[in-house]
Amino acid sequence: MPQETQEELPHRARVVPFQFKNAGILNVLLLPVRITIWVGVWVFALIATLAYSYLRSIPGADALYRAATKVSSYILLRSAGFRVRIVGAALADELAKTTKNRHAVVSNHIAVYDPWTLMCAVGPVAFVARQGLFGVPVVGRVLEAMGAVGVDRRATASPGGGGARREISERLSGDSEVRWPLLIFPEGATTTGRGLAAFRSGAFAPRAPVLPVVISYTCQSGFDLSYTDNQSTASAVLWHFLRSLLERGKTIDVRVLEPLRPTPLMRTDAATYAGAVRAAMLDAMPGARDWHDWDNRRLRDAWYGADAASKD
Repeated sequence: MPQETQEELPHRARVVPFQFKNAGILNVLLLPVRITIWVGVWVFALIATLAYSYLRSIPGADALYRAATKVSSYILLRSAGFRVRIVGAALADELAKTTKNRHAVVSNHIAVYDPWTLMCAVGPVAFVARQGLFGVPVVGRVLEAMGAVGVDRRATASPGGGGARREISERLSGDSEVRWPLLIFPEGATTTGRGLAAFRSGAFAPRAPVLPVVISYTCQSGFDLSYTDNQSTASAVLWHFLRSLLERGKTIDVRVLEPLRPTPLMRTDAATYAGAVRAAMLDAMPGARDWHDWDNRRLRDAWYGADAASKD
């Protein structure tokens, strides 16, 4: 088997030195404006979500909040200089009608922009969040409004799979009202997006319908927009964010795939279901690498090294 080059490793970002010509004077001058718009959109989204949490029982509130979420997500991405191209958005609407949002949106995970990219394409989604955050003022209210799933990380870390799988199963197969689909990143970590790492099967245990979504980011200069080993320190994270605002020619491509439902065989084995979803996503990523032997633990070990066990 040929040895993997650095560029082929799922956690190894391409190193492209910054050149002013790839930013230009206009983008430098617009940087304060872009940051201001980002803050403004964040404030709007927070106010809209809090308002929705109190008014969601009013007829039409769901539709209004869904439209506001998609528009604000699009503005946020455009203000960062991204061109956004979406294919198959109608599939999300059709699935929501048949499942009443009791399904999972499954996506590859590349960058910090992923949640907004997905909400721009499919509308509001529910996140998996730490149980303790639900007790934080304002934050807890926002999470509840979005239908987030609270997970006790101590239970999750316990033998047998713990809280995450149980909470996800209850969310996707229970009887309670569900307003938004559940967002799951089954790789469990970010990669460069040039392939797919191994999927964790816990999210597929409920055997609920799945809406696969494939995201890709490209930049004219070749700058790597992924959140991988290029952001191992706080200063590196800040510089990467600022450079992502400065770089020209950035595009986000979102492809919503046909929904998948488990066959009788998949209903007996969550790993088989996860494998089928992963195969469909790989087929939709021309030239993508199959990092099937890179699971979440291996990614974390490669990224953090000896500090992997201490990272959350």
